[in-house]
Amino acid sequence: MTAKTRFLREQTLSGANKVMRAPLPSHWSTADLPYSLPERKALGLKKIMEEMPLFIGEEELIVGTRTLFKPNPGNEDGHDRYEYGLQSGVPYVTQEEIALFGSDQSWTNKTHYTPDFSILLEKGVGGILADVEQRKQDPTLTQRQREFLSSVHIAYTGLQTLILRYGDYAEELAGKASGVEKDRLSQIGAVCRKISSQPAETFRESVQLLWFGHLGTILESFEFINYGRLDVILGKYLKDTPLDEAQQLLECLLLKMYDQVDLHTTYLNKYAAQLVVTLGGVLENGENGVNQVTMLFLDAIDNVRLPEPEFNLRIHSKNPPEFLERATQLTISGCNFISYYNDDLFLESMEKAGIPAEIARQYGFDLCQDMNIPGKSDFFVAAWISLAFDLMEFLKKTRHFNSFEELLDGFKKECVQNIRSAVEGFSTAQEHLFKFRDERFEEYFADIREKGLPIDWSGRSPMCPLPYLSGLFHGPIENAVDMVYESYPVKEKGAILGTATEAVNSLAAIKKVVYDDKRYTLDQVITACEQNYHGEGQEILRNYLWNAPKWGNDDQYVDGIAVDLLEFCLRETSKYKTFSGGQLLGGIHQPHPVTTGEGLMATPEGRFSGTPVAVTLTPENGTMKNGPTAALRSASKLNPDLIQWNFCIMVNYFASVFRGNDGAAVFQTLLKGYFAQGGLQHQPNVLDVEQLKQAQLQPERYKDLIVRLWGVSAHFVDLSRELQDELIARFSY
Repeated sequence: MTAKTRFLREQTLSGANKVMRAPLPSHWSTADLPYSLPERKALGLKKIMEEMPLFIGEEELIVGTRTLFKPNPGNEDGHDRYEYGLQSGVPYVTQEEIALFGSDQSWTNKTHYTPDFSILLEKGVGGILADVEQRKQDPTLTQRQREFLSSVHIAYTGLQTLILRYGDYAEELAGKASGVEKDRLSQIGAVCRKISSQPAETFRESVQLLWFGHLGTILESFEFINYGRLDVILGKYLKDTPLDEAQQLLECLLLKMYDQVDLHTTYLNKYAAQLVVTLGGVLENGENGVNQVTMLFLDAIDNVRLPEPEFNLRIHSKNPPEFLERATQLTISGCNFISYYNDDLFLESMEKAGIPAEIARQYGFDLCQDMNIPGKSDFFVAAWISLAFDLMEFLKKTRHFNSFEELLDGFKKECVQNIRSAVEGFSTAQEHLFKFRDERFEEYFADIREKGLPIDWSGRSPMCPLPYLSGLFHGPIENAVDMVYESYPVKEKGAILGTATEAVNSLAAIKKVVYDDKRYTLDQVITACEQNYHGEGQEILRNYLWNAPKWGNDDQYVDGIAVDLLEFCLRETSKYKTFSGGQLLGGIHQPHPVTTGEGLMATPEGRFSGTPVAVTLTPENGTMKNGPTAALRSASKLNPDLIQWNFCIMVNYFASVFRGNDGAAVFQTLLKGYFAQGGLQHQPNVLDVEQLKQAQLQPERYKDLIVRLWGVSAHFVDLSRELQDELIARFSY
């Protein structure tokens, strides 16, 4: 770590720039201006970019910081905190529109997106503006199309203004400085002035323009707008830049990313990393995608060591061995924000799902391990099936089956209905929204009145256009249609199987205790779950259930049930297309183990009501009896061809396992073996459990201790005691 990085890291952790945060003026509004709704949204964004207080920190090389926020009163410390949260932008929806739509959903924005920042770097702000102007020359455009294009132009004029403001400010500060400081500020000014209109040419210009591009998404949208394949994007600009200089710039970029962490955590309590950088894999042409910037990023990670952003690594057979070697060194040293993906198998599964190879090879990730084609897709959740919730509802309805096979067959039929209902609900909402897109307004509002459909479908609403983000996607400008209406080329959507571990373990426990051993009836098991195992004699019953075979131990008794049920559901989801014609892609995912568990009744594997669930297909706490390798072998039994979207298995490792000179080699061997067996993804957590307990007692000594929660990571001492205890419980094997 250089002295500059050390200083900037200390500044970031101390919140030095937060002194510049100010409340968004309450009188700011564009709602009453004589423009269309998307233009008013863009004008609100432009207003922020034009007047937001500027901040250039001491020693900074990359500049740009959000400083305007809506006050959030009532914090635990009794003080207002300016945060980026819901409804924090400039109001732009009229009261008449609120009355027309029946509610104000303007705060709901698109999330879980990965823009293609190469559009901005290659074209420059000026190029995007020119594209918009050229498209506006088409005489066949409708009024709404012209209004959308105008909104994009307004948004990027705002970005141009913001960049120029930073250039002017840097030059103003340079005029008051001398020596090295004067040179630093003068360079910032020159870079900003150039990239305010022109494409990036140097590595420094590319990093700075990329950051301004992402800052724009922060200002316009809610959370989860991810970075994509930054090594591929930035690699072409490295050229003659000295490697030490390039690494310094990447370290500055990582610190800027982390500096905005509390802007992305409104519902995760301000602690978790929620943005993802994708590295490695292969290029669009199928060749190795690891380059010098990839390796510089890994070195930068080592020096900065902060939980934001997450790094998802695509590990392909064509990648050089030093890529995995360096990454595993970071993993065993406690960088618990790195995930590994079997790039060979993921690409095969996506191609078998019908995604062309040259498109599939471009994929990146967002925080929920969702695969996205940067700037070309929205692999949004079109169906979410909570298997454990559905299983309990199914069992409560029918409390007797003659055999386990009859029970499992009945539950599969229930899953078929639930999947169909979820997909049809999403397609109906899509159809409803597309009527507005296609200017069939009367039909759109008729749907609302007659069918009771929502105005908003998880951010898909005409009340929350995204003109700025539209400029970073392929298709919206060309089609003159906002990305809210799926104007990008790849239409695939995701289908998630959640609470899978609990469902599988419950089925295995029922098979063992009720049908094989015949110790209790199914009705007795269900009754015990309804009574949370507090009824007379139910503790004994619970012990039998809890000691039944559990997922994640390489035990075919339960793994066979898992493969049977999950592959059945994945095949079922693959039968569907959405209203827009996109293929439904199967995935298995379950984040938020604590909050999800709070809403789930007691389940037949012996789990008490309200207790945490497992993260995706990770073994439940206290059930991993045969160690991490057995858990990975269980996960690798699923047919990888059926998982085309997201997947996760997180295993917690005792740090002592990897101590010594060959620790990284040990982890590499484990990972390679898992991938060779058909494993798709791995999120390792390498921790010293005694250190975690000490951190609870003396948090001031462990401020830099990073842990993985699920798809996100955090500083351990920033977590609630409930989450800390849940994490420690994962090591009870």
